[in-house]
Amino acid sequence: MKIRNKKILNVILIILLILILFLLGILGGKTYSKYKRTIESNGIAEIAKPVFIVDSDKEIKIDGNEDTTYTFSVKNFDSVNISDVEMKYTVEILNNSKANLEFELKRNGEIQKLTNNKTETLIINGITRTTDNFELKIKYNDNPAIVEDITGNIQVKIEAVQQEVV
Repeated sequence: MKIRNKKILNVILIILLILILFLLGILGGKTYSKYKRTIESNGIAEIAKPVFIVDSDKEIKIDGNEDTTYTFSVKNFDSVNISDVEMKYTVEILNNSKANLEFELKRNGEIQKLTNNKTETLIINGITRTTDNFELKIKYNDNPAIVEDITGNIQVKIEAVQQEVV
């Protein structure tokens, strides 16, 4: 009787073990599949078009006797496109001449503070056509200035970067 009970007990244990392994195989596969997925997708991202144009109809003409005025403009559009984003920019007057010169810069009629001949950061908007008109007045402290010392040694440098979009 004891042998027969042991056999029945062993058969029940084997069936139970097979049943547990079977359930683990079924549930384990589903659990494993939850962690292993492949997702395919396609996306198209548009990149903002920055447009930043510096316009001037002439070179800086210096005669050495009278103060010189040079005009130029900065705009966020061309004949086809308008800038999609704001642009930050600075205007710097590079003076490599030997003459003693002073610079006065106006933006849209307002005097701009120059620190070491450079403006603070200026902003030109995006999406709508915007033009900033500049007038640079070069004043001579030595009168008359020697034209050869000045010509080609005064430059306007404009650096622009795209405003961060948050």
